[in-house]
Amino acid sequence: MSRFYVISGAHGVGKTTVTELVHQILSERGHPTTTFHHRADKDAIKARAQRGNASRATWKRKLWHQLPAGLRAWLIAAVDEIKYAQNVTRRIADATTNGKSAISDRYVYDRLVDLRLHSRSRPQISAVGMACRVMRKPDITFLLTDIPERINARKDELSPDLIAIYQDALRALLIQLGIPFREISVDGRTAAAVASNIVNAIEATEATLGATRGTDQREKP
Repeated sequence: MSRFYVISGAHGVGKTTVTELVHQILSERGHPTTTFHHRADKDAIKARAQRGNASRATWKRKLWHQLPAGLRAWLIAAVDEIKYAQNVTRRIADATTNGKSAISDRYVYDRLVDLRLHSRSRPQISAVGMACRVMRKPDITFLLTDIPERINARKDELSPDLIAIYQDALRALLIQLGIPFREISVDGRTAAAVASNIVNAIEATEATLGATRGTDQREKP
């Protein structure tokens, strides 16, 4: 098993806990996996950018500040997104080339929904929107959903109304981009029960893909 899966959902729905449990269960069943948060390298990327700014030649800094503010905003957004894509792609490749499956806690689709929800700048939204189309598609995205009021009670980062908008927007985005996904309703269940549901879906998918590959190989002359 060497594939790429994503566990998505609104803040507070339980993604991180479920992701850890999915990793544990799959490992116990003999399926090697690597899990990571999609913004795990955020601080490192920021630190590298700050070091780069400090070491940039004086003439480059002067030239940079002579550029129109709007153009600088587009360039910053594009560079940030390239670095994000490179880091996530590297993590996926490191896992899958070693025969493991990669499981990401959130992904670029969550980023786009977040930016739109908080009315971020047009350059940011456009750059992340482009990344949604060019970055590797997960084999399956598991969209965790729950009653907005229940999610808000666990983590009040977003109001129930915004949580409902987030869930609907993420579902619509996955459909629009043609991303294979399965909606998993938490519905008051334990994290262990939700994780078991996801693991069963992954194993069923792997069994189907394995059978398909076997058929293809037998049909080769």
